[in-house]
Amino acid sequence: MKHLFRATKIGWEKEKEGVWFDSDAYSKEEAEAEFKPYQGTTQRGYPYTGYERDGQKYHDVTYLGEFEDDELPRSDTELLDAILKRKK
Repeated sequence: MKHLFRATKIGWEKEKEGVWFDSDAYSKEEAEAEFKPYQGTTQRGYPYTGYERDGQKYHDVTYLGEFEDDELPRSDTELLDAILKRKK
């Protein structure tokens, strides 16, 4: 099983990526703690809090849930299908 997060990379493109952690090695809280908050300033001088993991900086990070290895969603549609399947 894996904990899955969606993170928005810093930049104008607002590129999102999935970041997962093995559930055998990390609890949800330990996985969340891997995203270290930092304070930044926009080009216009506004302060913001971002998150960094392994040198990659993110605007935001969202926990999507715990999934079987072979059922990790790879798109918003697959994520929605997985959520609906769990509610049944």
